[in-house]
Amino acid sequence: MQISARGSPSAEEPRDLFETGGAVRGLPAHALRRLPEIKVAADTAVDAAGEALCCSVCLQDMQVGESARRLPGCRHVFHAPCIDRWLLRQASCPLCRRDI
Repeated sequence: MQISARGSPSAEEPRDLFETGGAVRGLPAHALRRLPEIKVAADTAVDAAGEALCCSVCLQDMQVGESARRLPGCRHVFHAPCIDRWLLRQASCPLCRRDI
């Protein structure tokens, strides 16, 4: 038995992770600038279980001194550059999908 990948969705060009299908659903730049930016400190670089806090956008651990944003409402934390790119395209939390 032989399986052909021709014409299957996985054989197509990979899509941008932040692509929203052409619809503009992102946060306006002026609203993004109003979100507070924080510096990751030693006590905030780990979660309640003592595990390194991970940015769910880039999947990298938070390092002391890096810029981060804590989203209003859900309070999830991400690297500032990562979440900024996400929010300009999609105005919701990438983890819980809560609107910003």
